[in-house]
Amino acid sequence: MFFTYWGFMSTRARSIADKQQRRRLLKDAARELFFEKGYRDTTIEMITDRAGVSTGTFYLYFKSKEEIYMALYGDGIDIFHRMAEQAISWPGMGALARLSAIAHAYHRFYVEHTEYFDILAFIHLHETTLKERTEMSAALDAKAIALLKMIERVISEGIKGEELARMDPWKATNVLWGMMDGLVMLAERKNVMVMGVSLEDLFKNALEIIFYGMARREGRQSENGKETTV
Repeated sequence: MFFTYWGFMSTRARSIADKQQRRRLLKDAARELFFEKGYRDTTIEMITDRAGVSTGTFYLYFKSKEEIYMALYGDGIDIFHRMAEQAISWPGMGALARLSAIAHAYHRFYVEHTEYFDILAFIHLHETTLKERTEMSAALDAKAIALLKMIERVISEGIKGEELARMDPWKATNVLWGMMDGLVMLAERKNVMVMGVSLEDLFKNALEIIFYGMARREGRQSENGKETTV
């Protein structure tokens, strides 16, 4: 009985591992094809051919091409979230240092995980191409909002610690995110080097400008004598 039980558990564990492997094969194949051909021109048959599985196997794991695309979108958010959290995990970092680390983590995410970045960018720019929203996409939206909330929390802590000037943390979060995303999209459209400036230098200069406006400085007052707000 003992050996029968553990033999059953071993078989079950292998079955779970096999399912995870097939799901990973499908996602890897889909990620490569979406990067090579784009969402519109990639078919489920292409994905299963590259993964080396049948079309029927695909539908055991994903309901549609959209669902596997959204699953990859979630993976991309998770990768960047981990990169950002790791970048700000060093003790003693101030708010500006942490915001800079998050911005540079986004740059690294674009460079090191370009396939995932393209998936995120496509959904943000062409969401209407995808089918009606589902519970899955709502959950992924929550992941994306959690990323922005992480930035907002850093800004709020910087204001509380008087490293940053008084401002609306959520508005400042969206300004910073818009800068990061906008610069990377310039690089994606191959426009950066035309201007003779690398993406890394653009990030550095843009952060200096934004942080100059965010930093709390003595004597920074509005016309009514109160501290200027952003």
